[in-house]
Amino acid sequence: MFLLDSNDPLMVHTVSAILEQKQIVHTLDQKKKYFFKIEIIKNSKDIELRGFSKILKLDIPTSINSLIKTIYNLFSDFALEINDAKFYPLKQSLAHKDKETYLGNIHFTIFCQLLLYRDNGVDKTELYKEIWPQDKDYQFNKLDTHLTNLKNHLKEKINFDFLFYTRSGLIYIGVD
Repeated sequence: MFLLDSNDPLMVHTVSAILEQKQIVHTLDQKKKYFFKIEIIKNSKDIELRGFSKILKLDIPTSINSLIKTIYNLFSDFALEINDAKFYPLKQSLAHKDKETYLGNIHFTIFCQLLLYRDNGVDKTELYKEIWPQDKDYQFNKLDTHLTNLKNHLKEKINFDFLFYTRSGLIYIGVD
């Protein structure tokens, strides 16, 4: 999850729509939590993309493929350290020692939300709504099952002990 920002409202909404089509998780809401920010600066002759560690430029006009490739380049090497593991949000993967596993969409959403809210915990109801926004009735056993499946997946695939606990309706991440 990253924040997409720009000096041009039309540009940021257009790029956001393209990213949604490519299923690249991001937000335009500065109030939401995110791992890092990508800023799009539209100049008269080019578009400047500023990431957490790089600044890249694209000449105008440009293709959608060039834009997406540049955005990928901005955060392809971005990883979060979790004990002795690395989480790569772009690749939806977690690497531990010499092994790597990929997370499906639901497991990826759960893992991201737990990392983003690791200090204060993620509200179980809000996490449920994030994963299944169309559900009218909350079936928390479904969420609990996915949490357990994620824990088992990480242990089986990369021998990573993923610990979590619930207290007062909040889920906290704990890594052993």
